[in-house]
Order: sequence, then structure tokens, then C-alpha cells
Amino acid sequence: MAEILEMRGERVTLRDWHPSDVDDRLRELLSPGRPWHLTNGPYFGRPTAADMDRLAQRFAGLAATGAELLPEPRENLPIVLDEAVVGSVSWYWEDQRTDWRRMGVTIYDETLWGQGLATEAMALWTTYLFEVTDALRLDFATYTGNTGMLGVGRKLGFVEEARIRRARRWSGGVHDAIVMGVLREEWEDAGWD
Repeated sequence: MAEILEMRGERVTLRDWHPSDVDDRLRELLSPGRPWHLTNGPYFGRPTAADMDRLAQRFAGLAATGAELLPEPRENLPIVLDEAVVGSVSWYWEDQRTDWRRMGVTIYDETLWGQGLATEAMALWTTYLFEVTDALRLDFATYTGNTGMLGVGRKLGFVEEARIRRARRWSGGVHDAIVMGVLREEWEDAGWD
């Protein structure tokens, strides 16, 4: 039987989903009116309640799946603080044929923003993905309106690799699209692993 995945940082833990994680509190944090939807790709459109219910059901499905059936590497893990889910990390293929992985982090509870939780979670996640894959690099995509995500990348040594100027008209302004990445050797040299 495969082991349940768990990575502990100083304040947050990344681990496999538990059935008790998908509770009323998490469903409230996922609701379309929460502020995190204003920074997490808002130009794709505000999610509906049905969209967020499907996301909660996806998390519940992951929680109901035995560790031996979960993919390695994991594609999504909850960020847990004091035994409560406060966000999640994710990764997906931008292009599997060329081994291009893209990752993300979201803190759902806006009362916890600015406390370094996303930075700690992203450090754990980046280390994990480099440990269990042969990835040469990892990256994330955002836009200049998401200053929190850009700050996480800078603190962790991610390098701005692409800036698509004036790519997003959003919320009364014009924003650049940004891709920030880190090479395996840069991550190892920085001592995050």
C-alpha cells in the first residue's frame, strides 16, 4: 500500500486530502464571492457556485481515493494550517511532450494573506516536484495585478522569464502577463531543497 503524502513546513502542511477537509468551512472559502477569485486568473471569468461545487467534489474525490491510486506526483494538495484547509497547491502539464510543467498556489482565506503561508507552501511544493520528477524547470503564470503571487516567486528565487506587455485588460486597467520560473539547479543552489 502506498504511503499517504505529507510535507510539513514551519507553519503549513501539504498532505493528501482527507474526507473531513471538504466541509462547510472549505465550501465557504471556495464560494464565488471570495476575494481570491479577483487575483486567481480573474480575466477567465468569475466562477459560478456550480463551478466551485464541482471543485469541492473533485477534492472530495481525491480524499476518497486510496493513496495507492493517486498519481505521483500529486496534482493538487491542500495547504493546511492548524488542521484546517486554507488553500491548495497544484501543477499541470503546459506541454507533456516537451516536459513543461506549470504550478500554482492559492490561499483561499484572505484573512491569512501577507503572512508568508503561500511562500512556504510553494517552497514545499517546488521541492516535492523536483524530488519526484526529472523536471529541469518549473514555472507559474500570472499577471501584474496579482502582486501577491509575484512576491512569492521573487522571495523563492523564481526568475521572470516572460512578460507579455499589455496582455490583459482587466478591472479598469491594463496588465502584463508574467511567467516566472526556476531551474532545478537554481533551486538546489538556493538551498530550498
